[in-house]
Amino acid sequence: MNNAPTVRREYYGLLETVLNQCAGILKALRLPIADLSAPSIRTSAERTTGLSDWGNPLHREALERLVDMVSGEEFTALSNVVTRQAMIKAAANRLQMVEYLKKHEHQMNKPFGRPVFVLGFPRTGTTLLQNLLCLDPGRRALPFWELTNPIPIHEDSGTDRSARIQAAENVLSLAYRFAPEMRTIHEITAETAEECWYLFFHCFAVLNYDLQTGTQDFGDWLLKQDMRWAYEGYRSQLAILNHNWPTRNLVLKCPEHLWFMDALLDVFPDACVIWTHRDPVASIASYCSLISLTHRMHFGNMQPHRIGTHIRRRFHQGVTRAMASRDAYGKEDTFFDVRFHELVQDPGVMVDQITDHFGLPKVANEAIQNWLNNGRSDKRGAHQYSADRYGLDRSAILEEFQPYIDRFGIQVKSP
Repeated sequence: MNNAPTVRREYYGLLETVLNQCAGILKALRLPIADLSAPSIRTSAERTTGLSDWGNPLHREALERLVDMVSGEEFTALSNVVTRQAMIKAAANRLQMVEYLKKHEHQMNKPFGRPVFVLGFPRTGTTLLQNLLCLDPGRRALPFWELTNPIPIHEDSGTDRSARIQAAENVLSLAYRFAPEMRTIHEITAETAEECWYLFFHCFAVLNYDLQTGTQDFGDWLLKQDMRWAYEGYRSQLAILNHNWPTRNLVLKCPEHLWFMDALLDVFPDACVIWTHRDPVASIASYCSLISLTHRMHFGNMQPHRIGTHIRRRFHQGVTRAMASRDAYGKEDTFFDVRFHELVQDPGVMVDQITDHFGLPKVANEAIQNWLNNGRSDKRGAHQYSADRYGLDRSAILEEFQPYIDRFGIQVKSP
């Protein structure tokens, strides 16, 4: 077996170096393409869409803090250009969302079934569970192309779908040029089901930015906010997506819900919450390897120990906050806990237990086996990483997470 780490390169390659030099020139010339400021982003989004109604004004502080944070960090010139375009896209999506809700106000009030939320640390089997649960024809997840382009752009549904898929493929093509290792760590295509944190980016209250770049000041600020307004906006986007392709149940996956479970349960009181659990050392180390690609893109290099320290802290905050919110909520039948070692041992049995618990239609065993045999390039075991590289001390982490491990009976390796 090849035990070399999947992520080997810690610095920019030739392509990124050349592009960064070009971006540096644009930034020095103070050209708009390198202007990473909130007013410039808003103006560009309004010009692109022809719209000016931003809806809930609470998004403004989040955008301004996010922009200030990026401007103050050690982000490269290339990262500034890429980040500006991502924020303009998110801002444009927000403007289009507000407009769509106004045009279809009455249809948006219709219920869209009891939502299923798969949450837990990244790298704990959430992708596997989401995909298996969606094999029932009455349930569906949200593919990458819908999450990144949630508002229809053509009246004809076929033309609209093709255009939005092509836009997503263009984004992924560029991402894979910068980080080809992603195909092994977490394969993404335009039509794979992905995490719904993208929908929170449209209000800029998105913890994922902190998780993937280590921008602690923004994350610390966000964790002090009442996130119900952001979850209301998230629910509105789900209503839009379901309005165009209705389903009995949406199956959603997003680790961020751990940190904001109180807001999630307040906005979705009928939620089915599936919480996945795994040895925290393994999930932290695996996630550190994944986001090292984002660090390399934004900073031109990656500092493994810095990544490890930040993710360990955030993950501990996540489970601590989630357990407290769950206790305060008090309705245990809302939750179903999935231990990673049991899930990988027999995914079909686990899916049956979940559907029985929530009274959902079962998934055919044949469909489950067909999916498991599909040969994804990120299949279990393909991703190689180590805790040591990120400065993670197994004994210390197990001690820190012991209340979480004990509560959910998580199987861990001895130090």
